[in-house]
Amino acid sequence: MAETFNPKPGTPDQVVRCFWHGPFSPYEALCLSSFVAAGIAVELFSEAPVPGLPEGVTRRPAREILDQDVALYRHEFDGPSPSLHSNHFRYALLEKAGGWWIDTDVMLMAASLPVADAFLAKQSDHELNGSVMCFPPGHSLIKAARARTAAVLEDARWGDTGPGLLTELQPAYAPHLPIAPRESTYAIGADEFQKFLLPEACGEVEARTANSTFVHLWNEMWRRAGVPKNIAPPRGCWLDRMFERHQIPAVWSDRLDADYVERWAALRRDRDHAGHYNLVHDRELTRLRAELDARQASTQLSGVDRIISGLKRRFGKRREE
Repeated sequence: MAETFNPKPGTPDQVVRCFWHGPFSPYEALCLSSFVAAGIAVELFSEAPVPGLPEGVTRRPAREILDQDVALYRHEFDGPSPSLHSNHFRYALLEKAGGWWIDTDVMLMAASLPVADAFLAKQSDHELNGSVMCFPPGHSLIKAARARTAAVLEDARWGDTGPGLLTELQPAYAPHLPIAPRESTYAIGADEFQKFLLPEACGEVEARTANSTFVHLWNEMWRRAGVPKNIAPPRGCWLDRMFERHQIPAVWSDRLDADYVERWAALRRDRDHAGHYNLVHDRELTRLRAELDARQASTQLSGVDRIISGLKRRFGKRREE
């Protein structure tokens, strides 16, 4: 673990920290902006510069915390995922510096962070989740989680270093830790992630998150389902409302179709329940993506056609004159 980390001079009392690796989308910008809007400083650690960071978010070199290459889960059917490194990173950071950790797919719904020396919430009746955590430096639970994660690292299987590990270690290393209820952060579960993108589920999401402090969007489920993040959410869905509320500047190439979201989510469920990446899923996902690409190309072409027609009308009139 690196020894160079120090809080930035003048950092506000309320600050949250996170890690990012890969293309940064308006959906991450939306989540981080929800903290900035509440007057909370956001420090994002990464291996390289991150284009598109919203105002109020400070990027810091990830190697201030972990001086090593990004470790990836190597799923049997999902491809590499940086979630492994994110887990290792959060434990290393919290062990050294303490404070608040958030994943970049977490939105703040309350006016401020909870007043607490430690925070950890249930994602289900029987399992904890570390997408939002707060601990003092050197806490025994975090030290144990970092040590276990560092020991397995590249050989880790999905779930070895995340919720399952925290759930296993908490009774032994933090038996008296107050655990926040699921509704505080995970009112909408991982298997329901598509509801954030479905107009007909907007009212349900509003009602179920009405008393939530945080909302977790489950980015990993988006990735596993193949939902593109460079396209605007369907009009009228909960996330569409959040973009309007926070006025996130975004240039979208298209808007997601709710029917596609439903089908992607169903494919992910079927594949996960089968326990392998089956050929039917692969072909259907490829077909859906091809349909979406064709629709985007058609939209762009019609836009070019309109420009050409306008130029013809404009300069045609000049020739007639």
